[in-house]
Amino acid sequence: MSASVRERFWPRGSAVLDIGCGAGSNVLYLARSGYRAHGIDLSPGAVGAARERARKLGLTVSVREGDALAIPYPAGRFAGAMDNGCFHTLPIRRRAEYAREVARVVRPGGGYLLSWVAREYTRTFGPPHRPSLEEIADVFEPQFHFERVDARPLSERHHLPTYAAWMTRRRSPQPPRR
Repeated sequence: MSASVRERFWPRGSAVLDIGCGAGSNVLYLARSGYRAHGIDLSPGAVGAARERARKLGLTVSVREGDALAIPYPAGRFAGAMDNGCFHTLPIRRRAEYAREVARVVRPGGGYLLSWVAREYTRTFGPPHRPSLEEIADVFEPQFHFERVDARPLSERHHLPTYAAWMTRRRSPQPPRR
C-alpha cells in the first residue's frame, strides 16, 4: 500500500475505503498520508480497536461495521478502495458479487488496490484457496482495468508471498471478447 501512497495512485485528500480493515493499520496510514480514510470490517472488536487507535493518535477516520458483500456506502462514494486480505477469505462462489460491490462504491476512474496470498505458497498457514492471477482477472476485469501487478516473494519482511494488483474502475463497459 505504501507504493500506492508514494506514487499517488489515489489523489491526495480523496476518500479511500479499506475493505476488511481489521484493527485499522491501513486506515491510520491513509489518514496520516493525507487521505480521508474510511474502513469497514465485519468484526465489532476490530472496528472498536481501529477507532481507539485513531483516537489515541489524534487522527480523524471513519471506521464502521460492514459486510464486504453489502458495503454500507452509496454508489460512487470513493475515489479509491483497497483490500489487503479480505477477498481471498470469501467463498469462491461470492467473489464476482464482491467485485461488483467494490465497483459500485468506487467511482469510475477511481483506483482499487487488491492484495492476496500467492497461489504458489503451498504451506498450510494462510487462506485455504489462493486465487491465481487468471482467477483475479476473471472476477475483476468486467468492472476494472488492470494497471499493474506486483509479486512479493516470501521473505523476512513479507511473511507470506503475495500479489498486489492496481486497478482502475472502468468508465465504460468492458469490450466483448473477440
